[in-house]
Amino acid sequence: MPSEYAVAIVGLGSRGCSVFERIVALARLGVPGAPTRVEIIDPLSGGQGLHGTDQPDYLLLNTLCGEISMYPDEESVGSYCGPVGPDLHSWVTDRGLRLAEDGHTLGPAGRPVRPTDFLPRRVLGEYLRWFFEQVRGGVPDGMRVTVHRSAAVDLDSDQRGGVTITLADGSHVRTDYAFLTIGHTGNEPPPEGAGDAGADRRITDPYPLPRRLDVIGAGETVAVAGFGLSAMDVIASLTVGRGGRFERQGGALRYRPSGAEPRILLYSRSGVPFRARPDRAEIATAFPPIALTRAAVRRLRDAGPIDFDRAILPLLMIEMRVAYHRCRTLLRDGPDAQEQLAAGLAEAAGDGKLVAAVDSLDRLHGGIDPAELWDGSAAVRMEDSDSYQRWLLATIRADLDEADRGVLGSPVKAALEAIRDVRDFLRDAVAAQGLAPGSREHFFGQVVPLMNRAVVGPQKDRHHELVTLAEAGLIRFPLGPAPRAAFNPGAGRWELTSTRLAMVHREHADWLCAGSSPWPTVHSSASPLVRSLYRRGRLRRHAPGSAAVHAADVDANLHPVGEDGSDPRLWLIGPLCEGPTFYNHLIPTPGYSRAFVDAHRCVAEMFHKQKGPQS
Repeated sequence: MPSEYAVAIVGLGSRGCSVFERIVALARLGVPGAPTRVEIIDPLSGGQGLHGTDQPDYLLLNTLCGEISMYPDEESVGSYCGPVGPDLHSWVTDRGLRLAEDGHTLGPAGRPVRPTDFLPRRVLGEYLRWFFEQVRGGVPDGMRVTVHRSAAVDLDSDQRGGVTITLADGSHVRTDYAFLTIGHTGNEPPPEGAGDAGADRRITDPYPLPRRLDVIGAGETVAVAGFGLSAMDVIASLTVGRGGRFERQGGALRYRPSGAEPRILLYSRSGVPFRARPDRAEIATAFPPIALTRAAVRRLRDAGPIDFDRAILPLLMIEMRVAYHRCRTLLRDGPDAQEQLAAGLAEAAGDGKLVAAVDSLDRLHGGIDPAELWDGSAAVRMEDSDSYQRWLLATIRADLDEADRGVLGSPVKAALEAIRDVRDFLRDAVAAQGLAPGSREHFFGQVVPLMNRAVVGPQKDRHHELVTLAEAGLIRFPLGPAPRAAFNPGAGRWELTSTRLAMVHREHADWLCAGSSPWPTVHSSASPLVRSLYRRGRLRRHAPGSAAVHAADVDANLHPVGEDGSDPRLWLIGPLCEGPTFYNHLIPTPGYSRAFVDAHRCVAEMFHKQKGPQS
């Protein structure tokens, strides 16, 4: 293999930027096998990916700004660190930006930004663009970088001829390797039948916001399907985004409408609301795991394919109970007592006696039902529409009380945050066929939605606003879980009918709007590149026929797998791999970050391939 070679990075969001940073950092450190030419292919080519810098400030990140950094450190890449740079919080602070009284507008006025603030998404886009230019400015001598402001629409790869990438403008880029970091590619809508009434009154994907919602008129009724982050984005776009304002009056939150808002009906399949993100005093994990640890998952992996419900779920449930008692002890007896309790519980875990130790704490002090916190559906009131709505609002208010206390002030939230703290260990369980096939389907179809509902909910301010909008009559939740929707052509409206309430309830809406954005699928992708690779057998589904996993298949080294096996010249990294890998949509974080780990090991493999025949 010649000493001079080229690599392409297809897609330049955070994952593409991380790959680029690793290539440049390893080359600057003198690691043998560096490419002499880097071809970057992206229509925007600025580094921001889907975090467009033209988004309104009320569309917020769901990651604390102190938890976002594009600079890897030793926890992720060992001694192969590049130049040190600021995390998002430091970057914003260095520019003199402050947070306005409305809680989302970032500019020269307002209070100082804290590491525990949720900032506008467009600011992350600006940070990513800045980061890309910083890395580009540090390219070593002998490495040439070319940016192609066009989309990749096709790709061919073979062992002798390298990789040929066809661009939308008709040109071709030829390299030896390629990293496909194409992000959320979007999906083609399902084909519409001849009698698909109401298609022009249905919004199947709300993004990009707020533009996609412009068709909804003031005073019309829109039924929004979902209680999660995207649904909160839709609500913000239809209220604050249309000139409404939230104001504090005597300590109470009030909404001042603009008159341009529609009326909103909110529902979901489960009927159970997401839990709001709690206040955090600091970024670090409050109560590091004791039962469900990386070492515990490694032992399970060594024993063969894992049954999640039998092997991992019991560890997760006991971890939640442990976090509850650690927080309760911290509040009652102080940090020294909490540390002493943690040490004792860790010792009990090592002796196989952790469950007995926590049972004893429950008898002495009272405990929690972790399964109820984990699921929550058993408590739903479904006698009629009114009882369901009262239950839902009471549940949201009770959760907000806990969220306002914060992770260190609420044993309940501490127990829930234990789920967040073990997510990376679950990546180890899922990757490279770690779960048994039936368990994999259950995990992605049922476990992941429960996990998201428990700890990937909206910022708590969004739920305070949701309650305020409900009190103002702009939002209602009258239908209970999983209502049925049918379009009435004569009336030109949707009829929604409850299916779980004991007393049937009906509502009418001018519009149906999805309150979620689906994960990218390999077999129905909207990306011309993915469609072509799938059609020609260069990509295949990881789990054909699965109702829950629609990802492209990759091997343990993140090489895409097609009908003829894996392609060692290509790497596929990001959301399209959600199935053979897990939790691919997080922005890189300080400390240990799987996004950095993946980028480093894939780039290091490329360097090793290149220098191998010469060593």
